[in-house]
Amino acid sequence: MSELLAVLGVTPRGRRGGSEPARSLVIVAGGRSRRLGRDKPLVEIGGRTILSRILDVAAHITDGVLAVREVLPFERALRAEAWELMDAEAGHPPGSVALRSTGGGRLLIVPDPVPDLGPLAGLASGMGAACAPVCLVVAGDLPFVSRGVVDGLSESLAASPRYDAVVPRVGGRPQPLCAAYRREVRDLAVRLLAPCTDPDASSPSMMSFLEQLRVRYVSADDLRSATDLELITRGVDSPDDLAWATRRAARTD
Repeated sequence: MSELLAVLGVTPRGRRGGSEPARSLVIVAGGRSRRLGRDKPLVEIGGRTILSRILDVAAHITDGVLAVREVLPFERALRAEAWELMDAEAGHPPGSVALRSTGGGRLLIVPDPVPDLGPLAGLASGMGAACAPVCLVVAGDLPFVSRGVVDGLSESLAASPRYDAVVPRVGGRPQPLCAAYRREVRDLAVRLLAPCTDPDASSPSMMSFLEQLRVRYVSADDLRSATDLELITRGVDSPDDLAWATRRAARTD
């Protein structure tokens, strides 16, 4: 297991000086964006990138990890928005870059150590680089994530010790990339990914991951404030989605 953890960049970091934070934000953004043709988190919606929107909503969560295919485009984009480069620390995955916002938030950008294994690999490497026992995992293409959902999911998990995860259901379908997880479930993700060292093996799905966890499924009414979970969990995957999100932002921003 230790060798596999090293390959996937899932080496627990523990505390980074001072006390351990109560929760971490993990943004999974390692897809190829084939339909949209560009990195989805860096697409602008209403004058702000999707990544900036997510980071703004979760600015009160001081420990953040961004799991990506390639670090440099995201480093450049964030430094253009006044994020400052920090010195590397012991335990940071190889190839990662640490940044600090003007408000004091910290974000570690980690590369997917094994490309094209799907979102579960991004979740595994991102959660392995997180510091807190509770991780709020968000896909990098969700422009309308709200603070109410961010806080509601993580607080629900913190208050539910017998569960491994709190996951919204929208239209009867689980939304595992807008959910809260205990950090230790990354070990299960690593085990599921182990066969993928064989080039002929298919990548495990997020659904197969959820099936092996103790999950509390929630609706909007179960969270801190009732909200439109269908809106919040709709990603920008295609030009049509981008047009929809742009119209929505023009009405609400």
